[in-house]
Amino acid sequence: MYCSERFGYVARRMGAVVLLAALLGGSNVAMAQQPAPRLPAPPPAIPSALEFFRIYPGLPFDRHLGDLRNDFLQLDADADGSLTQRDIELHTQLETVHVRAFGLHFVMRFDLDGDAAVTADEIRRAMRYEQRFQPALPGATPPEKLIEDTVRRIMALDTDTDGKVSVSEASKYSEPGLLRIGLGPQSARAREALAVVGGSKREITLADYQAAGAALFRKIDSDGDGALSQQELAEYRQRPDTPEGAALIAAAEIVQKRQRELDAAVRKQQQEAEAAREGCAMPKASEKAKVIIISAYETEALSSVMLGSQDAVVRAGRVVVEPGPAPLYIVIPTFSATIWQFSGAVERVERVVMSSLVSGPPNGSKVQLPPLVGATGIASERLGFLARSDCLRYFHQIPSSDSVETITAVRNATGKEPEVVAAKYSVSGFAVPSGKIETLKDERPQPLIIQKSQGTLNIIGDSSNVIIQAGPSRARDELYRSFPGGVIDIDPRSVVANVSVAAYEVLPSQAGLVQLLGTGALTQNSSSEYVVRKKIRFPAGVDGAMTFVIRKGTPYPDGESGSACVIMEETGESKGWACRSR
Repeated sequence: MYCSERFGYVARRMGAVVLLAALLGGSNVAMAQQPAPRLPAPPPAIPSALEFFRIYPGLPFDRHLGDLRNDFLQLDADADGSLTQRDIELHTQLETVHVRAFGLHFVMRFDLDGDAAVTADEIRRAMRYEQRFQPALPGATPPEKLIEDTVRRIMALDTDTDGKVSVSEASKYSEPGLLRIGLGPQSARAREALAVVGGSKREITLADYQAAGAALFRKIDSDGDGALSQQELAEYRQRPDTPEGAALIAAAEIVQKRQRELDAAVRKQQQEAEAAREGCAMPKASEKAKVIIISAYETEALSSVMLGSQDAVVRAGRVVVEPGPAPLYIVIPTFSATIWQFSGAVERVERVVMSSLVSGPPNGSKVQLPPLVGATGIASERLGFLARSDCLRYFHQIPSSDSVETITAVRNATGKEPEVVAAKYSVSGFAVPSGKIETLKDERPQPLIIQKSQGTLNIIGDSSNVIIQAGPSRARDELYRSFPGGVIDIDPRSVVANVSVAAYEVLPSQAGLVQLLGTGALTQNSSSEYVVRKKIRFPAGVDGAMTFVIRKGTPYPDGESGSACVIMEETGESKGWACRSR
């Protein structure tokens, strides 16, 4: 009876831990994956009176009093009629002896030759003997591994390294969880008795112990028949003035709070999804319209006009509308912020929907912000601007996962299957509805670059595609290598966009460097570093390959320096991750 009741008590306490973990949304697997923090061991949990006295349905009052008496006599280790700290200490000492004896027995059972010592060979021989009839179970530890693990643990006791574990060494064997099987945790229960029954008292008697247990019994026995029913126990556990009832109420509150949080999270997710759908809505195409999708990573020219911010790099591209009778519904997703210049038979255009992944400076992307795009040559009422930068995916390969996703989105939004889909990584422009792609990079071969620091070099023949760099690289050469279309001069008043539009104060990227070098505000030294001699604004899109040295007495530039290395001559301070790689 005692063992079964004690097992139930332990199981209930373990169940409470599992229940709490489940309520908080955790899992054993997730918890096991976390590294165990090195914190002091918490004090042992004190059970409630109901748990401590092991009250169960059908327990009669007389049996309960007898159990209380027997229990107290077991806890009173020195049999002096009272339970004190001395009893706890005596229980602890005897339990330690039992553990030591168990360890000694566990090790010395491998002493095959009876010399009061155990060797690794004896352990292996004895364990193979014991396991000779045991079948190999799926997922179980292989027998040889189990044997070698045991050899390793036992031989670790060989402190004098003589190859044997003596009796004195064997007595130090310890294996938590194994050695305490069958041992009564009387020290822990005596400690709990002082806490549950004694409270602040340091000594309790049999009368105190039985009185506390009897009072609890009568409190549960609501009909006073001297026996406890399942219903009486359940009703007692649900009372808010009991630890069990308070725990249930607290657990219910945790569940309700967790459910409210989940409901709120679901509502927020639904609202965000609805907002995303509304921000990505495109009008339906007319019955006769041809739906065209053209896409690119970037265009090959820079724009003289900024969108949204002076620190965003904006490119420019052309769309030539070819003559024809059918109206055109054109969708243009790109990676880069772009202004599209429409020309030709623009009267055919029913609708243009543009998008870019860039939605904020410097060339960043926040999906909840509108993409940086604009157009010239098309009336504003024919232009459609999406509210989010993640509505459409750009692509430069067909087929690809991105192209499939965008084509599907356009088909669902417009109600029509796109008739033409054209894409390339870098373009100068497109012709629609044919989908013809224009690109300067394909039209001119990659230039031959000759770097020469001194002496004479003679070039015979056509040198139109040869770039000679004498000394530091020149910004103009870099400009036309990166942007073969150069800078497109655009009137800001002609641009229709969903963000602010203005002329750049300083042109973006290498074009801005050429501009500043032309004014003398920048110079280049022999190491290709840019020396800042006057107040400037950093060109949008400066990168980690660039180094700026700000001369003493020169104000720090406006704008964003991006990943470039910036060094102040006056203080020696540096800024930018590129400085760390120097």
